[in-house]
Amino acid sequence: MDDDVLKITLAAFMHDIGKFAEEGLDVSSEFIDRNANLYQPNFNNQYTHSHALYTAAFINHVEIKKLFPTAFNSDNWGLDDSFIRLAAGHHKSQTPLQWIIAMADRLSSGWDNKDFNDYNQAVTWEDYPKRRLLPLLETVLQTRSSSATYRYQLKALSPESIFPVSEGDASPKTEKEAKTEYKHLFDEFVCMIARLEHGAANPELWFDHFEALMMIYTAAIPAVRAGKIEPDVSLYDHNRTTAALATALYLYHRDTGTMDITTIQDANANKFLFVTGDFYGIQQFIFNGGGQIGKHRSKILRGRSFAVSLISELAAFLLCREAGLPSTSIVLNAGGKFTVLTPNTEKTRAAIIRTEKMINDWMMKISFGESSIGLSSIEVSPSDFILSQDTGGFSDAWERLNGQSTFRKFQKIPLSSFGVVSGYLDEFNNELSSGICPLCGKRPSVPEAEHAFGDRLESACRICRDHVFLGMHLVKKDRIAITTIDADIHGLENRLLEPFFGCFQVTFASGGLRDLAHEGKLLKYWDISIPENGVIAKGVTPRFINGYIPMLSEEDVCEEPISDNAKYGSKEADPTAEAVSPMTFEQIAAMSKNKKRDGGYCGIEALGVLKMDVDNLGKIMACGIENRLFSLSRLASLSRQVNLFFCLYIPHLLKTDERFRGVYTVFAGGDDLFLIGPWNRIIELAGVIHEQFGIFACHNSEVHISAGISLNKPHTPITRLADSAEEALEAAKHCGRDRITLFGTTVTWVDFKNLTTIRDDLNTWCERGVVNNAMLYRLNSFSELAEREKVVLAKPESVLMTDLDCLKWRAIFKYSVWRNIGKQLKNEEKVSLVNEFSKSMVWLQTYGTAFRIALWDVLYNQR
Repeated sequence: MDDDVLKITLAAFMHDIGKFAEEGLDVSSEFIDRNANLYQPNFNNQYTHSHALYTAAFINHVEIKKLFPTAFNSDNWGLDDSFIRLAAGHHKSQTPLQWIIAMADRLSSGWDNKDFNDYNQAVTWEDYPKRRLLPLLETVLQTRSSSATYRYQLKALSPESIFPVSEGDASPKTEKEAKTEYKHLFDEFVCMIARLEHGAANPELWFDHFEALMMIYTAAIPAVRAGKIEPDVSLYDHNRTTAALATALYLYHRDTGTMDITTIQDANANKFLFVTGDFYGIQQFIFNGGGQIGKHRSKILRGRSFAVSLISELAAFLLCREAGLPSTSIVLNAGGKFTVLTPNTEKTRAAIIRTEKMINDWMMKISFGESSIGLSSIEVSPSDFILSQDTGGFSDAWERLNGQSTFRKFQKIPLSSFGVVSGYLDEFNNELSSGICPLCGKRPSVPEAEHAFGDRLESACRICRDHVFLGMHLVKKDRIAITTIDADIHGLENRLLEPFFGCFQVTFASGGLRDLAHEGKLLKYWDISIPENGVIAKGVTPRFINGYIPMLSEEDVCEEPISDNAKYGSKEADPTAEAVSPMTFEQIAAMSKNKKRDGGYCGIEALGVLKMDVDNLGKIMACGIENRLFSLSRLASLSRQVNLFFCLYIPHLLKTDERFRGVYTVFAGGDDLFLIGPWNRIIELAGVIHEQFGIFACHNSEVHISAGISLNKPHTPITRLADSAEEALEAAKHCGRDRITLFGTTVTWVDFKNLTTIRDDLNTWCERGVVNNAMLYRLNSFSELAEREKVVLAKPESVLMTDLDCLKWRAIFKYSVWRNIGKQLKNEEKVSLVNEFSKSMVWLQTYGTAFRIALWDVLYNQR
């Protein structure tokens, strides 16, 4: 990316920063008098849009501008227009470059460009410092009304602040209180700018860090705070999409030689390309278990999962890099799918073709066609971003893009471009411990990976060695660097053997990065930590792509069930492991054991595998926002907010809630969740996540989540773990969504919660000695009879005599209860206890075989 593009992008990204600075920055009356006419439009003899003036004041502030890279304040830094005029002149544009940012600002919000007067017209004054951001999820798939009851609090981004609260709790009572909140947030923001790294060495990398800092501090600020426009788009998302649009507009007009105001204002030419990338075969990539994966499955599973996140991130970045675009041109990126806004030029089209070839040549090399990334694109014009009351506008453009992406799925791999895999057998080296990689059972082992991690990993292919490398370092390091492949990274053990797409090296090294940044070889520097206090890293770019990994502490080793599985004989045990190391699946399963009062343990050792996702997310994204409000910035806000629940809140929950510290994140992002943990904790966790997602979605009845849970022995192959959880989730979807499948039974979340209460009652009876295990097993038989009765009564006309046997279950139940409950009691005490237990007949009648969700939970915990 050249300096001109960076200048336009940064100016567009900062064009509305005055809305943040207005309540926090002290600006002299002299500056206001001298500059108001430069940046503020005049409507009915009154200056309007004061935020433009405050954008200029922020950039020109003596102390603040010292915090920016030196180049930004240089008169010779790219293009003819000064940086301050580009950023602050969008409401009083005079040059083509200023008009590019003004147009991008309007298109991001969906303004109808045919009426420029509305854009600069004064809006009705309101108590705007007190207005708080509306959550989009409260009203998706519903008719928008003015009675929205939830707001986001004006706070820095954190696992807590992503949850909306009631309007009364979010909105300050007085204007003074509101301004104090803004000033506190702004002062902290400015303080953190000073801590950003790489400003002197690499302005482009500094911009990545600054963009992330803006996300942290402006994601809860409404982009529009006055007038009748809905304040449901964050300042961050509006600024980011404005930057993407401005960059594409600038490159389009520059490369087509049409850099004049009239052509820039033309809304009908197809100036943009929307490019979508889809990662095909994610499940196969993560859970491929063709070799002896059991020996290292924890490391390789987390390494593969992390590699999926890296592939999606770096594929989008590669497209931007080839097209000369900044990362802000990636308008959506979650769940293995990304969308990039590019200029519609021959140069860009060639970059798309080149990028897809680079990606899939590499994907074919490492997966032999099992995984790939497909790029699809459509042309769009500025008029396609304009809001529409009924049909057309941006909703039509988005539907066209989704249609093109769906069609592309049927052409995942251009077989004519690859043909037969040549030279496959020639790559094997029989002099190694194992000629074929023992981890994947597909690729040839290589000498560089021989004994790469001690004797326990004798041989491996480049890819599996890299996945083990990633899996090992994720639990030890908080930061990751993406560099060019020619970067000088000392030590083979600190880098990948097979760089991503043949051009991106990944290292966890912390030294020597300043020199790499200065040389332009440090491309990305991310903090991937999960801070226990919820405070997101601010010195570099935070990336929420690392799941929570349960660690084995010294206290755990003292616990008998876990210590039994920590012996060297365990499949995954490592005699060279540190005192605090990742838990193996055997140790995670052992955490499901329950301590008895006599000091022993009971319950089965099993892994619970939980798979969850948001129901109909495609529908929510495509149709959830009304046409009259469907804009690029709203779509970006909605996608980012949903993604944060899974990739920010869930890992933090697992790390901070003692109940769930043994739960392992396979992946969490987009709208998708895959977790492995102690089976009983996983069941409890599913209920907590459902409850929290309801709060997150403002209890919108149209936005819900489905889940599937399977129980497995700890040595079960990972492919079977994945398949069993997927089957359970599919069962929940098939039965109508907004449900959970557990123990082979699907129920609504309301029933699941009720059955949880029933489980607690059964446990209480067991503790009191009211019921023994024999009676619990009889209840299991009665649940099957009660279910069969429902079937018989539903279609009495097709009943056979042999089917009627189930109708006598109540009589048998009463007989069994009287014989087995309160055997040692007599008279009133026995009758009272029998009557108390007899309410289980109502449970059986109501739930049938679904009663096993409560019953089996009790049985498995006591076995």
